Amino acid sequence: MRMSRALSSLIVVSSTRFIRAFQPLHISSTQNSKVTSSLLNPDQNYLKIVQRLKSTQQRRIRKTLNASIIEEIIDESKDSNTQPALKVNLLTIHEAELETLLASWKQPKYRAKQILSWVHEKGITDVNEMNNIPKKLRSLLEEYTTIGTLELDVEVVSKDGTRKRAYRLKDNQLIESVLMPYEDGRQTACISSQAGCAMGCVFCATGQMGFARQLTPDEIFEQVAKFSAELKKENKRLSNVVMMGMGEPLANYRNVMEAIKRMNTDLGIGARKITVSTVGVVPNIRKLMEEDLQVRLAVSLHCSSDEERSQLLPANKRYGGLDELMNTIREYIDTTNRRVTLEWALIENENDTPEVARQLGQLLKRFGIRRDMTHINLIPLNPTGGYEGSPSGRKNVNEFVNVLDKEFGIKATPRVRRGIDIDAGCGQLKAAVKKKEEKELKEKEILEARSAVEELQKFVEPSSPQMVGVWEDEDEPEDLEQEADLKALYNDRIRKTNTLKHGDIVNFELHDTVNLDNDEEDFDDESYENDLDKDEAARLINLVKLSFPEPKVVDQTSEDEFKPVVGPTTTIIDEDSIRKAKKRRKKLLKNLKAINKLKDMQANGKALNEEQMEKVEKEKEWKDELESVEHNLQ
Repeated sequence: MRMSRALSSLIVVSSTRFIRAFQPLHISSTQNSKVTSSLLNPDQNYLKIVQRLKSTQQRRIRKTLNASIIEEIIDESKDSNTQPALKVNLLTIHEAELETLLASWKQPKYRAKQILSWVHEKGITDVNEMNNIPKKLRSLLEEYTTIGTLELDVEVVSKDGTRKRAYRLKDNQLIESVLMPYEDGRQTACISSQAGCAMGCVFCATGQMGFARQLTPDEIFEQVAKFSAELKKENKRLSNVVMMGMGEPLANYRNVMEAIKRMNTDLGIGARKITVSTVGVVPNIRKLMEEDLQVRLAVSLHCSSDEERSQLLPANKRYGGLDELMNTIREYIDTTNRRVTLEWALIENENDTPEVARQLGQLLKRFGIRRDMTHINLIPLNPTGGYEGSPSGRKNVNEFVNVLDKEFGIKATPRVRRGIDIDAGCGQLKAAVKKKEEKELKEKEILEARSAVEELQKFVEPSSPQMVGVWEDEDEPEDLEQEADLKALYNDRIRKTNTLKHGDIVNFELHDTVNLDNDEEDFDDESYENDLDKDEAARLINLVKLSFPEPKVVDQTSEDEFKPVVGPTTTIIDEDSIRKAKKRRKKLLKNLKAINKLKDMQANGKALNEEQMEKVEKEKEWKDELESVEHNLQ
């Protein structure tokens, strides 16, 4: 059925929220106009109408959208030969949108609540499990809907109960989600907001892999909806959500805010139970102040000076440095009257000393940030392959907490490290999956190359061994005795006729039968035709040797004087070895610096624990190794 131009325009402009439900699995929420075009196949001019209409016009026209128009959309999408069948994602569709879809199928609206209850409350993954839904409707749902679009690639479970997942998106990107259970009954989901990250934090596995793309609101929301549904199936409840997975949430502000609102309204997770973490995207922290949404804010601080923070977090300079960030935090607290969490990744002997704790206390005091409205969240570093730092020990953590509390009245809480045995830190699972994929790809390429070589060898005939310097000659004697007699006669003739002495001039002439111009026939092989030729060649070589004086023999007074000098060897033979050596030298210098601090503490009468004494005992070993490494780098 061909729709009129006016009716097509009506459908296009009303698509902003409804058509989201009809997205192909590989299309994001930000591409709704393209999805609309694929469903309706209108002229490109129609899409310009969408761009010019205001949101108020869209809402007004959306109210006029009726079941018959939706049915025409579905009919045209079924008739299209250029696009694959589109499916509604029941995990992310709005209830009002599902009601409209059901009306197009001549189904009552109350079925929408029933369907979403099965999906969100009971955690089913197969529409045929919906036993209070008519069979005809289940058939339609099975054909036109799907329960989730995130493909589970890997799931690992820690001994502490932490579950970490890597989801593969339709464009082959990988994102991570983590579910962390606590002894007090809390169930916290750590969610990704981007595929990769552009902030470049040097100690973060995600920052080391770079930025790929923004996640859509549906991709963010679905991570939470999956955990929520699964927990409800176990008679549990998802209590908290932290936007601390892959990516910078405030760099994907619009999509993150839309997803958070749906967590609150559709899944019943309180806004104050949702935390948004940021490296310090100042402009969007100011936007968050104006939101009518009481989410919590966490700022990744980690350092108390601009220089140190810029080294760990390159984005620090991009958003105005520490002064701009701390002023914004104070303004956020004054405007919203909500407490801010400051995150501090504790790196051993880097930012975990009492002196650094005092610098942090002074920083908050200098900018007038209220002590009762801030909380320091201390996070022992999750080691990654791209960063040399290690997590702080318990003693350093306790000292850091005591300095902040007793000297500045600032509360700090060390976070319990979760999922250490499964690399639950941000981006670590994706990095492991990528490394495995690269290894498998390399092995596959090697196998393909070997297979190709074996296939080519099938077409190569084995060559017969070549006989070098052996030629069949018609005049060559067949009898060995005859050849020996001929050799003796030839030698006797040479002795009788050879009256030449050293220095004599020899006259010779070329035989007429020798054709020097035809180099293809003469001298094809340098081998000798028989032993007589070899003897003659040896005689001529001897004459040449007699024409030159013997080399002088050097008088060697001692064999030791001429022995080669053997110097120190090195393993530094390529750029990769140089990088490894420099990395090891840096680590050794850091260890020796730490030992000096420990020795100073010991000299001041402070007792060292067993672990610290073991480090001090390694001083000589590390010094020797450092000397060797530095020598090899010269």
